[in-house]
Amino acid sequence: MKAINRWLIVVGVLTLANSAHARKPGVDGWFFSITPPNGGQTFDVGPYNSLYGCRDWLGSALYLHPTTCHNHPNDYNCRIIGNGYAYPQGFPYPVPADEQIPSGDCFESNQPGLGQGNYYFFYSNIGGSVVGGARSNRKCNKSRRNTLGETGSGCFFVGDTGE
Repeated sequence: MKAINRWLIVVGVLTLANSAHARKPGVDGWFFSITPPNGGQTFDVGPYNSLYGCRDWLGSALYLHPTTCHNHPNDYNCRIIGNGYAYPQGFPYPVPADEQIPSGDCFESNQPGLGQGNYYFFYSNIGGSVVGGARSNRKCNKSRRNTLGETGSGCFFVGDTGE
């Protein structure tokens, strides 16, 4: 009986700590929407501190570009070379208009959002969710690669983008 109680306490504490880190109360910020590829409820990702930062991450959710775009932005270095991080590996490119996962533009909202950190998308046959909150992109990608099931093709940041 003591072992079961200890296990329940550990699970309860981990669940509480994980949910406290992953969600933050309503803050006026910028969000974008995700429609899971296998159906299910659309959900919002954010908050970002600026429209510019939100649109930058939304653009990367939609489209992949060479890494040279980050430090040397120009038309060639920032050309589209595939699907962005919101899409699972093997998703058709170009994406048919009716199968876009990120949708619309960024919007301002005071809804609860994610805590600052690095996340990835997990998709099931009935919907999707955001997983993570790691402090580094490296840790996030390690977790994503070890996840069983369908995930987005990369991690992304939520929070203060510095703009």
